[in-house]
Amino acid sequence: MKIPIDLFENYLKNKGLKERTIENYIYYFNKFIHNRFNQESISKFLASPSNRNSIGRSFLVNLKKFLTMNRIELKIDQDYYNEIVEVELPSLTGRVKQTLVKPIPHGRIPLLEEALETEKLKLQLLITYYGALRLGEMLKIRILSFDWDEWKKDTSKWGECRVFGKGDKEGIALIPPDLMKRIARYIRSHDFLEVHGYLFIKESEKQDIKNRARIWQKNLRNAGIKSGITKLDNKREPVQGTRVYPHRLRHSYAFHLLKDKKIDIRYIQEVLRHTSIRSTQIYTLITKEELKRKMEEIDKES
Repeated sequence: MKIPIDLFENYLKNKGLKERTIENYIYYFNKFIHNRFNQESISKFLASPSNRNSIGRSFLVNLKKFLTMNRIELKIDQDYYNEIVEVELPSLTGRVKQTLVKPIPHGRIPLLEEALETEKLKLQLLITYYGALRLGEMLKIRILSFDWDEWKKDTSKWGECRVFGKGDKEGIALIPPDLMKRIARYIRSHDFLEVHGYLFIKESEKQDIKNRARIWQKNLRNAGIKSGITKLDNKREPVQGTRVYPHRLRHSYAFHLLKDKKIDIRYIQEVLRHTSIRSTQIYTLITKEELKRKMEEIDKES
């Protein structure tokens, strides 16, 4: 959904904001090049230091309010509305809270898998996580996206999956050997009409990928609740910051590589298929805080 700039500008004028303030918000609106307001697009927007000032952060707050208050006029469905509401934004005062996505511990991923009912859903989860895939990249995977011929020469090695991101930009996702074997078994057990077809989308559904995306996000959200990773408040609503969604899986795997496996950030940049190291550096923020705590502990002991 393309966010209409004219409606957003009218919203700002109706709030009685000063002309200069409106000009500033429209400036940042034009820098916010994403068609969907979610945690991933916010993270990318804030990856640029020039967007992290108080005006840029205030713009995000106003854009979020605009979308939620005008959901009917903008024809925002319930799933997208929930996604908008649950977006965490940095504080408008003090230092910018740059770490927007709380990683899911690696050891809790099996809980999510267990909470999903079918092998198809389980594979969507695992490919998204281990491939560090964006939502669109995962849904567009085809049977021939994998390097089957090369991988079969030595099935103990990691496989490769060709993915297409925004603007159909091509990239390679690395898939663990055990997951490659499960994918191969899944393909053999299903009657796919053609090898060029999508892995997770039926031929009759390929014209409505957005709907398939919503269904997958809903399944993932429910699995988060069932597994206990998503916490509920006393009104049975998800606690902010605990909801499970595709970008959080991608973020979690990157953090797992950095923190648990001690992988150099340059390699993680390749895993995430980032063109700029700046986009990858957001995953180092938590470890800096941990380093500070560790140094404080050492200081107390001395």
